Amino acid sequence: MESSEEGLRARALRTLVRPEILALAWPSALSLFLNNIYGLNDQFWVKTLGPESQAAVADAGMVTILAFALYEGLGTGIMALSARAHGGNDPDRARRIFRLGIQISLALSLLVGALGFGLLDSWIAWILPQSGDSLEASLLLERGELARYISPILGGGLILCLAVVFDNCFLAMKDSKTPLYLQSIAVVLNTALNPLLIFGLGPIPAMGVLGAALASILSRVFTVVLGYRILSKRFRLPKQNSSGHPARPSNDAEGTPARLRKIIKIGTPVTGAIALYSLVYLIMLSLVFPPFGAVGRAAFGAGFRLEGLGFCLIWGLGIACGALVGRALGAGKPDRAEQVVKESVRLVLVLCIPITLIFLLLPGPFAKALGADPEVTHEIIVYLRIIALSQFAVGLQGILEQAILGAGHSFPIFLSTTFWNLARIPTAMLLAPSLGLPGIWWAVNLTTYGKALTAFWIFGKGGWKRLDL
Repeated sequence: MESSEEGLRARALRTLVRPEILALAWPSALSLFLNNIYGLNDQFWVKTLGPESQAAVADAGMVTILAFALYEGLGTGIMALSARAHGGNDPDRARRIFRLGIQISLALSLLVGALGFGLLDSWIAWILPQSGDSLEASLLLERGELARYISPILGGGLILCLAVVFDNCFLAMKDSKTPLYLQSIAVVLNTALNPLLIFGLGPIPAMGVLGAALASILSRVFTVVLGYRILSKRFRLPKQNSSGHPARPSNDAEGTPARLRKIIKIGTPVTGAIALYSLVYLIMLSLVFPPFGAVGRAAFGAGFRLEGLGFCLIWGLGIACGALVGRALGAGKPDRAEQVVKESVRLVLVLCIPITLIFLLLPGPFAKALGADPEVTHEIIVYLRIIALSQFAVGLQGILEQAILGAGHSFPIFLSTTFWNLARIPTAMLLAPSLGLPGIWWAVNLTTYGKALTAFWIFGKGGWKRLDL
């Protein structure tokens, strides 16, 4: 009888949490999809400039992810603390976290700019090493295009960092629609600016890949300013919480140093995991990709962006799950948090079915959209068909990792992703000589399975439910 009652309670809770997950997930997924459009836009327009230019955009993508590691780590820390504050009906604490996020953003963007420009030549020479005593013309062109593309990304770090912080502040309020609206505006601006700045018009000179990068930064300036104004207005309402209900007096006695330590503690493992993810691919570009030339790197960049379309849908559910887990734990409801995770897993596994089938059976139209060179197009198709076989693992990993991160239990995830990301290097070096580029794609698949299984084990241990923030 007791077991039957527990089952009824679980089903009732599932009925309650599913609409909440979906309501938060679809705007997050669409927002991520729009964010991925930036890279797809660049890949689409620069493909006519040649494989070297397209390869340079792919190379820059991993350097950009390395810079974003700091921004995403900060955003995760901000969301975990802010979600607890909103879940505990303490908007005053959330306001202080928001202001601290802006201050840290300025410091991080200065750090990224200084390191990025100071080490730019060394990075490029390492990512794209010469194979003999002299540089080939194709490699020399790719190096120059990479330097031109990455410079505005490094210089516009404050805009990119604030965009991440503001999105996470909205999510902590259970508001995923505002980031979606802001992202939509930015994508429209980016779509208009890309061809204008890449190919020129009238007094505007043709800037090639430099124009593509400038379009990405300029299109975000307006939306970051608008996002700041919206959040500032919301945080000027201390008598209400984010749901419009009367707020209790703040019990936030911790100072800025204590709050900063918590953000660093939560965000550092996330930063480390993302940075290592990027570094692993940069090492692979340096050690494994050279025999396949610009064609291999261009195919990787385009395939990676196309895979990101499915990843956006998966990660949208993951982000919703993480935000709701943080709020549930902040309200002292660990059972509800666990039910959110279980329901999110059910939803994502269903979602992965069409993603897998599209990549496996219909990769051609997607590949042709981003591959002007026939060799590049062929390799993109092979990439998508192989990666299709790991989408269920990506879905399981995405939900469980975001749930654990939403609880602030980030260090175990860092250890897991560190191990499996590093494992990609020797696996790719082992498989690529005999299988060619498909060997690299299979190395990614195999390690993705490892990440998913490890995340499942960490979640089952239950330490994420007992963490006190």
